[in-house]
Amino acid sequence: MSKKRITPLEATHPGEMIKDELNERGMTQKQLSEATGIKPSVLSETINGKRSVSLNMAVALEKAFDIPADIWMNMQTNYDLDKADIAKRDNQRETIPVVIPVRDHNLLLELARKFGWACM
Repeated sequence: MSKKRITPLEATHPGEMIKDELNERGMTQKQLSEATGIKPSVLSETINGKRSVSLNMAVALEKAFDIPADIWMNMQTNYDLDKADIAKRDNQRETIPVVIPVRDHNLLLELARKFGWACM
């Protein structure tokens, strides 16, 4: 039996946790870059949500923060799944059949155009 995933309003990128860890430890991005060997530009892009956490980065973060690499990888996977679920949810349109008795056909067509209704 599979669990039903809950779609959040907004996906949280693992870069947010990197940022939080840096703040909590009083570290700079430059210090983390030096400690991990991750290029400063790559680290910055990850922290800002523009780059994924790779396996190599997860292993480097594990050594720097003592947070297991699988946690970093799970956060990235959950972020990717959340983004996909959010996109799917946002692209769905609910269709509700409604019968509207009207005498003025032109009024109905105008309302359909204005609100994006499909008339049959």
